[in-house]
Amino acid sequence: MGRKPTVHQVINVADLRQRMGQRQFVDVDILLPPLEVIASRTVDEPVTGELTIESIERGVSVTGHVRFAWEGDCRRCLEPVSSHEEIDILEIFQTHTPDDEEINDLVDNSVDLVPLVRDTVLLSLPLAPLCREDCAGPDPDRYPAVTEDEREAEAAAAGPKPDPRWAALSDLQLDD
Repeated sequence: MGRKPTVHQVINVADLRQRMGQRQFVDVDILLPPLEVIASRTVDEPVTGELTIESIERGVSVTGHVRFAWEGDCRRCLEPVSSHEEIDILEIFQTHTPDDEEINDLVDNSVDLVPLVRDTVLLSLPLAPLCREDCAGPDPDRYPAVTEDEREAEAAAAGPKPDPRWAALSDLQLDD
């Protein structure tokens, strides 16, 4: 029977931080809520991977990789597209970090992996996915292209549309 994915994965690093260079290996199996960016979104599968947490000066570093699946619509032909991605992670968590640095705060000697994994996955979703590099776009038989000139010619041939506010006047009989 398979292991159930977690929705919270907080790692206590107090023991790890007692000696610099000490490492802890963590298997990642996190079920995230649905994430979406423009034309792509995650599927309802857990994010999996392997991370190494290593003690460094004033904190820990988190390195490794995670894998996730996504789906979306091709930006050219609008057909469904899906894929699996593997992303590298390199983050630092330190105590007493200045506000202007882009380093995560290490609070209570704990590292919460869920926000780290969520942000990494969200930033890795493609903004405009392609089904294949040489995608030529929509099938002309399924999606016929109409130019602006053709649209104007069709409108002129149909004649002006009556204003619905004056529709009652078309029922008026002016014959003697």
